[in-house]
Amino acid sequence: MANRRELKKDINWLTEEVVSDCLIYWEFNKNKNKEHVVDIINSVITKRNELISRINKPTSKMTRHEVKSAYNQVVKEMFEVTNESLEKLSELAKKNAKAN
Repeated sequence: MANRRELKKDINWLTEEVVSDCLIYWEFNKNKNKEHVVDIINSVITKRNELISRINKPTSKMTRHEVKSAYNQVVKEMFEVTNESLEKLSELAKKNAKAN
């Protein structure tokens, strides 16, 4: 299992990737679906903050198995949110391409 610092770095990296993809979409498609892009960015950042706070929670009273399970759940949730956000963004891009 990775340590907490690396886990936080991975979560931050995934968040940055989604946000940068959203900003690139926004730049190339000005004035189209702004509120949807903002919603995607807000949901990813909110989830990132929630997961980082869960990682920062003290684990001294937990068994090794409980800690591993908790961190695996954090990883799973981050991948799900990232995947969901990128799928939403790609749907917006497809709708925009069909409209043009």
